[in-house]
Amino acid sequence: KMPNYSFNHIHHETKDVSNTVEWYRKVFNATADEPFVRGGANWVFVYVGEVQITVTDRDFSDMQLARYQGFDHFALISDDFDATLAHLNSLNVSIWMGPTALENGQRIVFIDGPDQIKIEIMENV
Repeated sequence: KMPNYSFNHIHHETKDVSNTVEWYRKVFNATADEPFVRGGANWVFVYVGEVQITVTDRDFSDMQLARYQGFDHFALISDDFDATLAHLNSLNVSIWMGPTALENGQRIVFIDGPDQIKIEIMENV
């Protein structure tokens, strides 16, 4: 019998955990658990709706914003795309691409999150 799977989390490595957590709070009205230390690194579990983003400051290599092989971005659905765009603009969030209307009429936008993480926001249609 094949096992069943469900989504658990996205892991975000950063140089500044508190600033990154605050960005998710400001941009997506995220909530966060209390920070803790594990393996010499700071950890915070952040929640955007049902999506958990684990934010840590473990050792890592720097990256550049580009198209990646492997995982390229994560996507969130907005129930009010126009309000989302207005909110992003009011915060001067950097837009990497879009907003774009797809052939089915759905609109999407890619933003440049902390540490050059690409985040797609999709209109709920």
